[in-house]
Amino acid sequence: MFSETLKRMRQEKGMTQRELAKELGVNLRTLQYYEQGTHIPRDLKVLERISAIFDIPVYSLVNNKEFYKMLQAESLSKGPKADRRELYRLLQELTTLFAGGTLSPGDRELFLEAVTSLVLEADE
Repeated sequence: MFSETLKRMRQEKGMTQRELAKELGVNLRTLQYYEQGTHIPRDLKVLERISAIFDIPVYSLVNNKEFYKMLQAESLSKGPKADRRELYRLLQELTTLFAGGTLSPGDRELFLEAVTSLVLEADE
């Protein structure tokens, strides 16, 4: 799960939440939400900063089912119109991110299925 991975990497690096929040350019409360699993980064730049700080590929942060389930649960709470705009924005950013071919075919299929499900639910 994204939250557990982020917390574990931060602790392994010996960083406080305050230090990591500053490095990421987010406020402390936002980082705490990330680690609690109640929010996810909405800005690709935040994922890129996490990737750089911990020297891991960006796609390793976003390729597990729990991340997409969390995104789906969070998006459902905002209303269909806002959900749809956000999903299309996210899809555009992630499509650009994965254009380099670094995502395995299985992970790409998982991602596309999750996003398709989110878009269909946003239309309801």
